[in-house]
Amino acid sequence: MPILLSGPAGAGKTSLAAELLSQFQRPGVVADFQSILAALLLLVRDSNGRYPPRLETQGYALPIAEYVRRAMMTVALENELEIVVTNSDGDPTRRNFLLTQLGPGATERVIDPGIDVVRQRLSTVDGLLSVQCSEAINRWFGRL
Repeated sequence: MPILLSGPAGAGKTSLAAELLSQFQRPGVVADFQSILAALLLLVRDSNGRYPPRLETQGYALPIAEYVRRAMMTVALENELEIVVTNSDGDPTRRNFLLTQLGPGATERVIDPGIDVVRQRLSTVDGLLSVQCSEAINRWFGRL
């Protein structure tokens, strides 16, 4: 059964998606936007588990990553594979669109530890929150 795993940046969606993938009774995949983008650009997480900040010059890869994620959804459904799709956009219309794309029987699970927790998780060791991380947090909390 397809799962849309929604929540803010820093909520732990990728980790939960990996756990869900390991529990499937049949073959499955995870369509995680950030992981796809990282693969396209060969980005590696640092020792704190964070990817480097996105550069403006890498903007061209964003629509490619979304295209790959949507293609993964299509192919998984056509081949009756299990799939977990992660989403960090809180907009109900966007969430409903993705859920509809996953077909009948798809369910949404929300993982939201709260804004204070995600701010802490995404802050640097100095307690600073980058503009990009603030924008990512706002994509969830500012659009609910």
